[in-house]
Amino acid sequence: MTTSHHPVQLHIERAPSISRMHVIIRLALLLALGAVGCSSVYWALYLALPALVAASLLQEGGERYLAADGPRIVRTLRWLAAGYAYLWLLTDVLPTSEGGPGDLHIEPGGAPTPQSALLRLLSSVPALFLVAVLSVASGVLWVVAAVCILVTEHMPLAIAEFLSLTLRVQFRLIAYHASLVDRYPSLEDSTVVPAAT
Repeated sequence: MTTSHHPVQLHIERAPSISRMHVIIRLALLLALGAVGCSSVYWALYLALPALVAASLLQEGGERYLAADGPRIVRTLRWLAAGYAYLWLLTDVLPTSEGGPGDLHIEPGGAPTPQSALLRLLSSVPALFLVAVLSVASGVLWVVAAVCILVTEHMPLAIAEFLSLTLRVQFRLIAYHASLVDRYPSLEDSTVVPAAT
C-alpha cells in the first residue's frame, strides 16, 4: 500500500477542559466580528485573492511566488488557524506570532500561473459550497459545544472532531485558492492507495 497525504494538514491540540469564561469571551468576539460584517470580508477575499495571486505571478513567476511569498502567506494562515481554533472552542490559548495549538502545515508546491490562479475562482466553487455546508453545521454545533462547556467544562469529542474537520477543509480551500497547492480541498486526512497487483 502507498500512502499519500494532502499537502495541507491541520492538527489541533485540544484543551483537556475549557474555562466557562472563555465561552463568554469568544461569544463577545464573534458578535464583534459579526457587527463588522465579517461575511462581506470573506466574499471580498474570496474574489480578490486569485486576482492578487495572478498579479503576483505575472510579476515574479510561479517558482518565486512559492519560494518568496509562500512562507509569508503560510505564517499568516498558521496564525489564523490558531485564532479559529480558539474562537471555535477547540483550545483556550490565544494565537501568538508563532501560531498556537492549532498546528497548520502547508507544503507549497505545483506550478501556478496567472491563468490557473484566476481559474480557481470557478474550480473552487464546489469546495466553497462544501465549506459553506460544513460551516452552517459547525455553527449549530458550536452552540451545543458552548452549552456543554458551560455545564461540564468539556466539549464532546465528536463535536470537536467535526469542528476540526471543518477548519481543516476551510484552510485547504484557502491554500488551494491562493495557489499554494495544486491538490483540491478534500475531507480526507490521507489517501491509501492499494499496491498494484
